[in-house]
Amino acid sequence: MKKTLTILSVALVALLLSSCVESSKKYKALLAEKEALAVENQNIENEFNATMGILNEVENNLQAIRDAESILVVKQEGNDRDQIVAELIQVKEVMAVNHARLDSLNEVLAKSNRNNANLRAQVKKLQAQIAEKEEMINNLQAQIAEKDGQIANLNTEVANLNTNLNNANNEIANLNENLTSQINELNTVYYIGATKKELKAQGVILTPKKVLVDGVPSEAFTAADKRQVNSIEFVAKGAKVISNHPTGTYNLVKGTNAEGKKIMTLEITDPEAFWSVTKYLVVLTK
Repeated sequence: MKKTLTILSVALVALLLSSCVESSKKYKALLAEKEALAVENQNIENEFNATMGILNEVENNLQAIRDAESILVVKQEGNDRDQIVAELIQVKEVMAVNHARLDSLNEVLAKSNRNNANLRAQVKKLQAQIAEKEEMINNLQAQIAEKDGQIANLNTEVANLNTNLNNANNEIANLNENLTSQINELNTVYYIGATKKELKAQGVILTPKKVLVDGVPSEAFTAADKRQVNSIEFVAKGAKVISNHPTGTYNLVKGTNAEGKKIMTLEITDPEAFWSVTKYLVVLTK
């Protein structure tokens, strides 16, 4: 019985001592410190997770840019200019996001009292990679701008060449027209077949043996192309060539036309020789 009372007394004293310790200021301070450390630890863990999330995001963006880099270079050598420009703009937007995320992270690390040397080194490394990719993108855009300028210059040169070509073609056309006109004029001959009285009245002859050479009234004649005219018909019973044409270059043949009228046909056997002396043919008809 005495032993049991002793045990109960010891237990009661221990219980009273424990209660006193728990209610002491030191205990409460230790408990508050423990809770503060738990909160700080959670904050550190959250901060670390957020930091790693940002770093992973930037890394993934950079990897996507690396994957697209070779494609952009190949496309630049092709004809997908508009698509390249659009993709470069998208890449620059991703780079801007990376910049903003890393700048924000740098601010957080700068304000932190903890040793973040490794994280800061990682951020610095990523910033260097971003700067490198930005330079690559700027170079590509500069090359595209340069090519656009070259294309614009080539288009201007082509337009100038087309203008010059059109002007040259117009000049050639004018020269050809003038040349054709001159050739036609050189090959234009004139003929008339009429009685002595009619020829005198029109001022073509003074006498049957004297045909005008200068001041010949062309309006009295019929024009023809010596390259095409090989024969000329005159409604008459007889005819005589009184203008100066070499003998042996023509024949006068009698005949009858479809209406039964008598005609005289002048057949030119040697056109060049026939028209070599004069391009005015005067035929005296009866």
